Amino acid sequence: MLRTVSLVAFLAGAVPLAAQVTPAPTAPARPDSAAATTSMRPDSTAGKARRDSAIVPAADQPRGVDAEIRVALYDLLEDRYIPALSRLQWLSTAPVALTSASATGALRGREDMLFLLSQAYYRLGMDSAFRNTANTLTSGTASSRFGRLLRTQMLLDAYRHGDYAQVTQVAQTIGPEDRGLAALVTGLAAYQTGNLPVASQQFAAAQQGGAPYAQYAQYMAALATLRADTTQRATVLGTLESLASNVTGKLQDQVRLTAAQLAYEGGRFDDAARLAGQVNPSSGFAAQALLTRAWALYKAKDIAGAGQAFDQFATRYPQLPERDESRLMSGQALLQLGRTTEAANVFRNVADSMTSESRMLQAKAQTSMSAAARALVQARAAGFLFLNDPANGKTIALDDAAGSEKQALAAAFSDSATAIVPAVSSTDIIALDDVTQRVDSLAPVRDLPRRVVFAPASATTNPQLFAQRSQALYSADVAVILAQHQLAELLAAQQRQIAMLQALQARLNSDADALNALAARVTAARDSLAHLAVALDAAATRLRQMFVAQINTTRMLANENRAAIDSVKGTLAGAQTTNEYALLDIESQTAATYLQLASTIEQGLDKALGHHPVFAKRDSLNAKSARLAQLLTDNQSALASTRQLLSGEIARLQSGTTDRARALQATLASAEATRAAAENAVVAVVDAELRARATEMIASLKRDTEAAEFGSASASFFQALDAGQTGATGTTSSARISAPAPTASAPGSSPTGRDTPQQK
Repeated sequence: MLRTVSLVAFLAGAVPLAAQVTPAPTAPARPDSAAATTSMRPDSTAGKARRDSAIVPAADQPRGVDAEIRVALYDLLEDRYIPALSRLQWLSTAPVALTSASATGALRGREDMLFLLSQAYYRLGMDSAFRNTANTLTSGTASSRFGRLLRTQMLLDAYRHGDYAQVTQVAQTIGPEDRGLAALVTGLAAYQTGNLPVASQQFAAAQQGGAPYAQYAQYMAALATLRADTTQRATVLGTLESLASNVTGKLQDQVRLTAAQLAYEGGRFDDAARLAGQVNPSSGFAAQALLTRAWALYKAKDIAGAGQAFDQFATRYPQLPERDESRLMSGQALLQLGRTTEAANVFRNVADSMTSESRMLQAKAQTSMSAAARALVQARAAGFLFLNDPANGKTIALDDAAGSEKQALAAAFSDSATAIVPAVSSTDIIALDDVTQRVDSLAPVRDLPRRVVFAPASATTNPQLFAQRSQALYSADVAVILAQHQLAELLAAQQRQIAMLQALQARLNSDADALNALAARVTAARDSLAHLAVALDAAATRLRQMFVAQINTTRMLANENRAAIDSVKGTLAGAQTTNEYALLDIESQTAATYLQLASTIEQGLDKALGHHPVFAKRDSLNAKSARLAQLLTDNQSALASTRQLLSGEIARLQSGTTDRARALQATLASAEATRAAAENAVVAVVDAELRARATEMIASLKRDTEAAEFGSASASFFQALDAGQTGATGTTSSARISAPAPTASAPGSSPTGRDTPQQK
């Protein structure tokens, strides 16, 4: 019975094995988990994705337009006209509701954009585009805010283009607060057209308007009076002398020069020499003043002073066309002073230099001056060729908003929508020194005929053609610069994008390395799990075999017990007592119970082993490892695809072959071709102008050469006469003084533009 007891003890230990196999405990859910949230919200759907909590602002088009306009304003305030123009042109053509109604309160809309666009056009010299935009604003509701400034700019634009009828028309729309400028420009337009009564009236109105135009208007009024009635020369001369004592700077020099020329024309040579000598020797009017003084001294019979003045002019201003005349007059003065040897040398040198210069100009005039013309045009300096007599200050500049354009633009965008007050500077006189500085800035430009450059404009249609074609060239310049700016902006944006993508690429490479390391660890773990699974399978087999052996042993012992009990019952048949029969029945039932228990354990053995935590976790762990491996594979594949796409995008951006870049490059190429054509057209005009001037100068040089040769012959004659005389020196001296001047045979230029004063 001891073996039976041991079996019962084994089975008693085996039965709880199945009872102890319980599911793994589940971790309690966090109170803030999605599951808890779902269970707390009866109206929510289990498993529904939570909404992204990021705030997505609603599109506000008026504010976006306002921001773009203000950025353009800041560009204009910082003199970045091309970026401002690019932004404003994009706004004007953008498919947005850019209307006045979209600008509510302090927000800016279409009218503000058009105003800034007009100012960008005006600053860049795009006159046609400026006029179209300005006309749109001045004829609409924006006229109350922008009209005052725009009308003054339109007035100056019309005068600059010689549209004097438009000057009068625009001036009539300008209010009384700006009548000073309007009257001055209208007076200048009337003076140009010969309407002297209107010019005098407008100049008088400009004087009443006060600074900064009153003094220049007074000067022009005096000229208009003299032009209308030459008998008023003395009165006008007194007016100019009085004005000269009250003004400063260039205007003072110009007034004194004009007064000196007027005194010369009136035969007041001493006054002419005095007034010309008062001109600042470092100003742009010094050359013409020196020439006027030389002629005045010559007419006043101060031959020595005149000769010295003519020589100074020829030495200081060799680029001016009056140089040859001055050299001849210097030799004439020496001849009249009896210095025949010096005079002969001067005349011979003048004749030789003019012959050489004439030969050079003939060679260029017969072929082409395209190299010099192209140099001038490429430097955008050809405009000074067509200035109206800068030596006498006949060209003025009226800046539209000198020194205060930023304030005017800022005032347009103040919170209170007030009218913009134009701040126009005083007149700036363009003199010879301004042209000289511009020419000197071109150095070194080879084959630039300086004397031809400083010669008067030819009597051709070249100035009108230049004005037309130069405007097209300016527009083409702006188009090229604008295309370059837009392309540069795109390339800069692409560079920033490339830098960002390269940083993302580096991050993806780092993530790929991390994934590869993780994949290696997962692979190693899965290999370990595979080895563990084999070991667990072997352990399960051993456990099953061990249990099966115990079950079979239990059955064998139970059957042996039953057989022994049956044998005892047969042996003791009729001899045992009732208690003994009951004890044997209990033993028989116990053996049957052990048999039944063995069968039960055998039937639940596989299930019991399957519910054991070690074997149960093995399957779930294998499933999870397989899922993790699949996820890693998918992520690695997606990462590799992303890296490939990223590398392709970086290569595409670096090659500059984007659709937008190709479109902008095509636009730039087209703009450059248009500019090249416009530049060639201007070069043709400038070349024709230089050759026309050279032709006129050749004729002048020919006359001056003849005069120099005549002067040289005269000097030789007097030298021979002096050598043949032994006593009567007074006779030869008198003969020299009364000899005809070398320039008498050729007309020249007087300081006032009339015929050269002839020696009597």
